[in-house]
Amino acid sequence: MGPLISIPREALAELLRASGSPLTPEQYAASLPEVGVYKKYPGRAWAAAVSKYTLLVVAILAVVCLPLLGFGFENLIIVVGLATVTFFEFRVHRYFLENNPQAPSLGFRNQSAFAAAILIYCLYHAVVPVSIPSDYSSVMDPSMLVLMQSFERVFYLIIAIVAGGSQFGLAWYYRSAQSR
Repeated sequence: MGPLISIPREALAELLRASGSPLTPEQYAASLPEVGVYKKYPGRAWAAAVSKYTLLVVAILAVVCLPLLGFGFENLIIVVGLATVTFFEFRVHRYFLENNPQAPSLGFRNQSAFAAAILIYCLYHAVVPVSIPSDYSSVMDPSMLVLMQSFERVFYLIIAIVAGGSQFGLAWYYRSAQSR
């Protein structure tokens, strides 16, 4: 159902007169701030659809790879976090399709939380590099070990900027559809 219900101009004029309003139907329609807001929703729904299916693929891959990577605490948090963000992104998409006014704020909160999680995870690993098992570090040249840790830091910083930044961008894109 659309955000507005169609009503003949004459019927609206009669309702306005009966309520004692001095406004014409055109003035009344122009005074409604939410009228133009819903025009942004189809674009946001498309973005949410792309986002939800991308997240779904990543969440499925995370679940499939979990036995290979191990059921460690960090890996379990990542899988649960991805599943949660994916669940709410499906809801955001549905809300935008239904012209639900809660869609922009829910989308903003969901994507902001996801971006914050990405930033925290990547910055943590940039500051505290993964320790290399002694089996490998004993046979590696020490300069190569330092080089690998430097590349790891740069890798996590790039991921933080690109992935975290793009998710914050999507969050603000959703929020820009919010009525003021």
